[in-house]
Amino acid sequence: DRLLLKNSYKIKGNKIKQSDISSLYLQKTNRRVLGVRIYAQAYDFGMLFRDSSWVNRLFTKNIGEKPVLYDSNMVDKTFANIRQYLENNGYFNAKIKAQITEYPGMKTVKVKYIIYPNEPYRIRKIKLDIPDPNLEAFVTVDFNNRYVQEGDIFSVDELALERERLVNSLNNVGYYYFSKKQVLIEADSNLNDREIDLTLKLLPMRIRSKEYPDSIIEVRNRRYRIKTVTIYPELGEMDEEGPVDTTIIEYSVDRRKKRKYIFIHKKDFVVNPNTIINAIYLKEGNFYRKNDFAESYRSLTGLGIYRFINIQFNDVSDPDAEFGDLDCVVKLSRSPRFAISSDTELKNTGGDLGIEQGFGFMSRNTFKNAEIFKINLRGALEVQSVTNVANPNKILGIFNTFETGVNMSLDIPRFLAPIRRERFSRYFRPKTRIKLGYNFQDRPDYQRTILDLSYGYFWQPSEKVNHILNPIEISAVKIFPEPEFQNVIDQYQDPRIKYSYQDHLVLGMSYAFIYHEKIGRKRKPYQYFFGKVELGGVPYSGFSKMFGNEKDTLGQHWISNLPYTQFFRFEGDYRYYLPAYSKNVINVFRFNFGIGVPLGGSIAVPFEKAFYIGGANSLRAWVLGTLGPGAYKASGNTFEMTGDMKIELNYELRFDISKSLEGAFFADAGNIWLLKNNTLMPNGVFRFDTFIPQFALDAGFGLRYDLGFLVIRFDGAIPLYQPYRKPGERWNISNEHSKLIVGWNFAIGYPF
Repeated sequence: DRLLLKNSYKIKGNKIKQSDISSLYLQKTNRRVLGVRIYAQAYDFGMLFRDSSWVNRLFTKNIGEKPVLYDSNMVDKTFANIRQYLENNGYFNAKIKAQITEYPGMKTVKVKYIIYPNEPYRIRKIKLDIPDPNLEAFVTVDFNNRYVQEGDIFSVDELALERERLVNSLNNVGYYYFSKKQVLIEADSNLNDREIDLTLKLLPMRIRSKEYPDSIIEVRNRRYRIKTVTIYPELGEMDEEGPVDTTIIEYSVDRRKKRKYIFIHKKDFVVNPNTIINAIYLKEGNFYRKNDFAESYRSLTGLGIYRFINIQFNDVSDPDAEFGDLDCVVKLSRSPRFAISSDTELKNTGGDLGIEQGFGFMSRNTFKNAEIFKINLRGALEVQSVTNVANPNKILGIFNTFETGVNMSLDIPRFLAPIRRERFSRYFRPKTRIKLGYNFQDRPDYQRTILDLSYGYFWQPSEKVNHILNPIEISAVKIFPEPEFQNVIDQYQDPRIKYSYQDHLVLGMSYAFIYHEKIGRKRKPYQYFFGKVELGGVPYSGFSKMFGNEKDTLGQHWISNLPYTQFFRFEGDYRYYLPAYSKNVINVFRFNFGIGVPLGGSIAVPFEKAFYIGGANSLRAWVLGTLGPGAYKASGNTFEMTGDMKIELNYELRFDISKSLEGAFFADAGNIWLLKNNTLMPNGVFRFDTFIPQFALDAGFGLRYDLGFLVIRFDGAIPLYQPYRKPGERWNISNEHSKLIVGWNFAIGYPF
């Protein structure tokens, strides 16, 4: 028996477009970490113990994997796999050979597949063969959007996509029964110069004869219209005794033509019928559209008040009519109106650990228009590392921070004023969200209360894109510093620091854009982007000027004894997930950028809007709030350092160790900066000619354990480059006293 040491391939001559040859190996080598087959070694270690012992089971069943032994039959089958793959991608005359290298002394084998793809076959011409002129007209109109074009390399996958596109296109113009079985694509390769002619045929529909069940007959393709839309608003009522009522409602979702909707029920309506109608995209008299069918499911599910949704169609066509007719039947069953929840979770704020307990109450269909009302009560205990109090109060002998709060929200499945309903397509699934919250924080340095109010809109034009617009965001913050901390603040003449720890008001508006690709795509890269723009105080400053309110020395206006500032803030977070050569390994890249600019003479952005760096989800060798700005180094443990600008880059190489345990090597780089010179924080301002040497850099290793409902993470990092040190000492993993610096981070969930 010989261990399969390595599979590899080499393509000579033409490069294969989108080649993924390594996924075709039928015999995979043992997984490696940094070139070491630790899983096979773990298996061998487990075999040293007797069968069925717990050590044997741990290393052979959970951690390790059985060594993969070379099998020549698997090489032959991989040959066939690669050849089929090449032919499916247009390389019909490819040559393949296997190069087997044996190492008798080590009892190992390497297999290398040499591939000579030669020139690929390309599509010369595409023609249609559609006897039905009506069907041909719809196909021709949309034919320029096809996946396959003249001159493309022949690809079976592209033809499959084109078949699916054609079916969806016809399903969306009324051809209810049209399916993939009716799309035939013939390829003629009996040409010189490696060219292929494609003929696209659409066949008649074939069904089993009612008169002769053993016979299959052909029927013409025809478009179908929605004849009626019947809705059962509560299916559970139908099992109860009592008369059945039929209510016909004429309603226009776009304030144009009114359509009829038939409601079958036994009791009074619990959900406003118009709300249900607005979530159903299938209309009486319209031609059937597959997208409307799918969107109706998504929209009804998005209301969040139904536990069962079923949409079906009954064919009630006249066999001799030009168009077919469908009766659409929508059956619904509501979820319980009220729900109570309780959750306990470990809390991690930039490396400060704690525990949090929450209680929630939810009311579905609160005002009979599918509104969702929620109240959440939360309390948390935390260990805060940055403090100026010598002997902070201890809670349970461990925690020094207490936080509690209540948050209320109301989600309304439509846009409220001032946005008119018809201005936005229903396909965007619009919602209005109103939020009100109160939070109390008792920290070693200060106590703080925060009152939040927001009013905004949410819409989702596609599965990948979300928009959030909040025209009103108000936060009232009152802070009560401890005497020791107040003395520290008073020692600083910097108005920016003084402003950060005073009572203030945040009057703003924001817009956020979220793009997220499906994470479930195997071995395909995917990405995520979050961008948010905030504007504070600008509209409200006009009212202050009207009433003659003057600015104070910090450039602030006042409302009800609370100052507020004007500012602009942007933050963007981009992530790219790139699966590696092994299905168990993935590269994760992240870029985070933020900037906050005071406007209208204001000195600084609000404390809550400033940027921090460090901690378990950032640069992991530094505690949150202890790095920066720039090359400035705070003396002592004073207060959390913030900046007006942040640039951060992160990388992780994640890999499976066992079924539930994952490892990761990572590196983090970045810093925060000020936008204005500050004599009290030298070298803290951002400059294009100095910001790159002011990037801090760390690296480390982490373990992540997946419990199913949450991921527990433990990361250890060391600083590689410390920008605040003297030149010549910055590339250093130790502090000024030559003591190794290690940042330990225990956290919940992935950092990004």
